[in-house]
Amino acid sequence: MHRKIEKNYWWTTPLWHVVLKEFKTHPTRVNYNDDLFSYGLGLKEKDKGVRKSNVGGWQSDLLDPNKETKPLCDEIFDVLKTLELGIKKIEIPQIWMSINQRGDWNIIHQHGHFHFSGIYYIKYPKDSGRIGFKDPRPAAMSNAFFNERFDGSELKTIDTIQDGSLLLWPSFLEHFVEPSRTDEERMSISFDIIIKE
Repeated sequence: MHRKIEKNYWWTTPLWHVVLKEFKTHPTRVNYNDDLFSYGLGLKEKDKGVRKSNVGGWQSDLLDPNKETKPLCDEIFDVLKTLELGIKKIEIPQIWMSINQRGDWNIIHQHGHFHFSGIYYIKYPKDSGRIGFKDPRPAAMSNAFFNERFDGSELKTIDTIQDGSLLLWPSFLEHFVEPSRTDEERMSISFDIIIKE
């Protein structure tokens, strides 16, 4: 006897990943990523940075989204408008830079009182620490059978990051960064978003 079995996915959690290729190259001048990289190194030289989720590494104070990061903020808004969520206006109340080197990492944390969080990778060398995410369903952690056989794990990492990668996710999603195993700097810009209408 054959039965029709309907399967529903009720509490899926989206994560969007796009590569901003236009920030990686420019036909006649230094590209935007190179400008951001120089800007980040200059900030690090002038400022000791802050400690939040970072263990080692350097993290800037909050930046002005209408200055050096404005082209990126405009692109983030353009991406958000394409997600078919009716987004017409945003605010970026927090945006900052991070530089990690060998042994630096970020503890698991989340930014739950915002609507979206995200990261843009200016420079992402091989073995510089993958970003990972934790299953946001607390009750699911107690069910090892489904964790192993259906979900695969309560933790997921992304292996397809490259220079120019932009990730967006709901701010309640806990995330972390694995320790870097390279002497090259990994530079990124993180941010939080509030949807205004």
